[in-house]
Amino acid sequence: MLTRLQELSLIARCIAADDRQAFGLLVEAYSDPLRRFVLSLTKGDVALADDLAQDTFLKAYLSIRTLNGITRFRTWLFRIAYNEFITHTRRSRPAASLDEAAQAADDDPETGATIPDSTLAEAIMRLPDTQRAIVQLFYFEEFPISRISTITGLPQGTVKSYLSRARARLALLLEKYRY
Repeated sequence: MLTRLQELSLIARCIAADDRQAFGLLVEAYSDPLRRFVLSLTKGDVALADDLAQDTFLKAYLSIRTLNGITRFRTWLFRIAYNEFITHTRRSRPAASLDEAAQAADDDPETGATIPDSTLAEAIMRLPDTQRAIVQLFYFEEFPISRISTITGLPQGTVKSYLSRARARLALLLEKYRY
């Protein structure tokens, strides 16, 4: 990960001289965490995750001049990725809200079944989209609540509420699959 000064230097080079090499360094620094985040959002759909990540970097490149100095590049980039995912989800499921379909899928989990070693990962995949995104950002990408609020566009209290609900839901899902 880049320091704040390194980020600002690369962003300045991108803006002032349209330095594609500098943007390439930003992409290189944040590609893996962004792809991991988008892959989680897409529930493991590698092709869709790659498309969304590519769209994210393209939008970031085209609009880097709009980045204000207050927001970290990484936070801004994750916000673009989250918005790309939401846009894709709305286009592919126009009749249902983002979380309703995932909620309905979890209403009747199998009882007494055992899950392989990836129990936690599978349980996370069963969370509604917004909760899954917040869990991914908080626990795996280590963003603080304030940055998650910026990325998702949700108030901090709502982010905390979603995180709490996700923890409770994960506990419930994992309890049902105890050996």
